[in-house]
Amino acid sequence: MRQPRLLVIEDDPDVQALLVKLAGRRGIAVDRAGDGEEAIRLLGNGQYDVVVLDLMLPKVNGFRVAEVVRALDPRPRLIVFSALSRYFGEQFPEAVILQKPFDVSRIDDILSGKAPRPG
Repeated sequence: MRQPRLLVIEDDPDVQALLVKLAGRRGIAVDRAGDGEEAIRLLGNGQYDVVVLDLMLPKVNGFRVAEVVRALDPRPRLIVFSALSRYFGEQFPEAVILQKPFDVSRIDDILSGKAPRPG
């Protein structure tokens, strides 16, 4: 059985480290991208089960990265972070939208499969 894989697309190193720690407790392999350009490169090279995406990224914004995620087959589960998440929910009906600062237990539930999928 293949180990689940998570791609964390976040420019804040502290948030990256937290998500890596949570995923590690669940036995999930993690790749990280600190900007949208790097994220698109990683998405083209690997298959991910879950993508955590911050919308406000350097180089290429999270909206463009989300378009790349949506085009993947199979499409990974998408978790979108934003300090302004209430304004973007309609643009991501397939995603779990989390407002920053986010509840760590909510992320843990999603990674463990306890949280229902949107839609």
